Amino acid sequence: MTIPTRRMLETAAEMKAQSACEAARRSEASSDKSKKNLERLYMVVHAMWDLLSERVGLTDADLEAKLMEIDLRDGRVDGQDATETAMQVCQHCGKAIPAGQIQCQWCGALTGCGVFNHAR
Repeated sequence: MTIPTRRMLETAAEMKAQSACEAARRSEASSDKSKKNLERLYMVVHAMWDLLSERVGLTDADLEAKLMEIDLRDGRVDGQDATETAMQVCQHCGKAIPAGQIQCQWCGALTGCGVFNHAR
């Protein structure tokens, strides 16, 4: 058995550092994609609310009451919909995603779930 030389150890360390840098770049790209998706979702929700308030006459108080009702379904006021905690596996990338999600937040693949198909 040979003792690893200093150069071999340096090479191994360089490879690990390069791998870490690549992982960081992928993570940053994924974060950027998530941010864009979140901004798009905000726009869609904003447009839907404008349509509902203009055409149906709902008020901000109506919206706040419905949000509180949904938030309290699990008995806690915590800003989360506890019915969405079940997980599924993305068929494309294999990562865990919330059940009922239409698109994987990691790879962007469609999951086959409809817009209103949630894990309940």
